[in-house]
Order: sequence, then structure tokens, then C-alpha cells
Amino acid sequence: MVRRLCAAALLALLFLGLIACGEADVPAEGMPPASPSLPQGAALSGQDAPEQSGAAAGAEENGQEQPSKSPEPAPPEEAPVSEAGLPPARPQESARPEPPAGETRPEAQGNKILIAYFTWAENTVVDDPAAVDVDATTSASVLAPGHVAQMAGWIQAETGGDLFSIVTTAPYSSDYDECLERAADEKADSARPALAGTVENMAEYDVVFLGYPDWWATCPMAVFAFLDSYDFTGKTVIPFCAHGTSGIAASVRDIRAALPGITVLDAAGVQRPGMDTDLDAARSTVINWLDGLGN
Repeated sequence: MVRRLCAAALLALLFLGLIACGEADVPAEGMPPASPSLPQGAALSGQDAPEQSGAAAGAEENGQEQPSKSPEPAPPEEAPVSEAGLPPARPQESARPEPPAGETRPEAQGNKILIAYFTWAENTVVDDPAAVDVDATTSASVLAPGHVAQMAGWIQAETGGDLFSIVTTAPYSSDYDECLERAADEKADSARPALAGTVENMAEYDVVFLGYPDWWATCPMAVFAFLDSYDFTGKTVIPFCAHGTSGIAASVRDIRAALPGITVLDAAGVQRPGMDTDLDAARSTVINWLDGLGN
């Protein structure tokens, strides 16, 4: 009897053990399957996107397109970031044309620039501007802005230099013949007309553009009075001239003679801008000349 009871108990235990083994991999109702343990260094859920499963990765390697999750709006495109953590500076737009590669204008070299010029229109008084015949070559330049002042304005727009008008205390006649006669007398006497203004902080300028009309095959004597008034040591002087049919004549030679030991570059010459030379063509001549100064 005892043996039968022991055998029955043993069979019951074996039967219960078989049932337990068959249900080990089946989750209890209402409970999700346990997550596999994360390998060391794996990100926790909610912090980073989960890595692709091995099947998905293998499919991608085989060129199979993977189904995407519910689409999310793409983040806005950001500018590339430098090693310092800052986005690169955007190139600034320029209102004026840049010189060709390899050429540098004076302002690109960190120089401080003065644009000094003499023009008849700012050294005379016109009683009745409406009476001036703007088509006459002997009178048009007496009206503002004047040929030289136009060139000075173009240079200022390209270089950012400071403008200074050379003005005499005694105005010239607005009559062409009378002005011409006075200019001839001043040249014969090597006169130095008194000037009305001065350049503040002249010592701070590294480059001086010097503009003038061609009067009697050279500069007006007021220009030489200006050159005599300052120390140009260490400066670069760059002449520019509005002229008639005689061109720049001896003006650059005379400027170099007045400034011994000073660097005086070759001049830009334009034949009466807006009259003999179309304004657009004249401006292009000046800009091309500025571009060539860096060579």
C-alpha cells in the first residue's frame, strides 16, 4: 500500500513538472514580454532613437528600402558649424564691384585715404547758372559738380576715402577767358594762391588721391599750394585729371618735382567726363584704373 502511494505521488510530481516546462515561454495574460537586457553602453528608451535591429540593418545593406515610422517634420536646415562651435560668417554683399583676384585696392590694405581735388565749379561764383550753355565745352565745367568732382565722387564710392575740396580764398572768374588768363599769370609767377580750408589730421592719411583739371599743360597753382602745405613723408600720392585734348600733359611730372622722395603713381586721365567722354565710359575708366593700382 505504501509503495502504491509513493508511486502515485511521484507520477503526480512528474506530471506537474511537465506542465510547468511547457508554459515557461508564454507570458501571463495582460503582461508584456520581458525586454531583453541591454548591452553595456546602450541608450535607455526615451533618450536616443533605438538602433536598427539586425534584420533591418541587413535589409538596408542589401539595398532594401525600410518602412519608415510615422513621418515627422524635418528639422530646419542649419548652417554648418565651425570647429569653434560658431556658424561661418556669411559673405557680405558689396555695393561696388570687387577687383579681380590678385588685385587689391588701397582700402583693402588697411590704408586711410584722402581724396583731395580742385575743380573750377567749386572755385567760382556763377551769378546765373541757367544762363550757362551746358553744351559749350568752355563753360559746362563751371557748373557743379564739375568734371574733377565727378571723378572724385567715383573714387570715393569705390575706396571709402574722405573727400576734401581744394578751394582758394579768391574765387576765379566764371568767364572762361578771364579764368584762363588768371591761370596763365599764376603759372608764369609760380604763384601759390591762398587756400580757404585745411585738412584735419593730415598725418593720419596713408594714401592721397589728388585730382585737378589740366590748366596750361599742368595743374592749377592752387594744387601746388596744397602740396606745399603738408608733409607727405611716407604717403602715396595718386593723381587723377580731367583734361581736354592735351591730356594730362606735364602735370604728373610737375607733381613729382614738387614732392621729391614721395611715391607718386601714374595718373588716370579722362577727357571731360559727360562731354567729350560718356559718363558711363568715364566711370568705367576710373574703376578699371583703381583695379589696376593693386598690380
